[in-house]
Amino acid sequence: MDLIESVMLCMLLGLVGATAMAYRAENEPRDVNLLVGLTTLWGAGTAVAFVA
Repeated sequence: MDLIESVMLCMLLGLVGATAMAYRAENEPRDVNLLVGLTTLWGAGTAVAFVA
């Protein structure tokens, strides 16, 4: 695993945690949806980095 993949994986875990906390804290739905979208895109990018 390269450094960029490690950083991307750590960032993904942070985004997942932030999304879960925002959902459980009952934040604004648009804010939670924004985090969900960002997490999804970052997860796709991380998957591509691991495959390539």
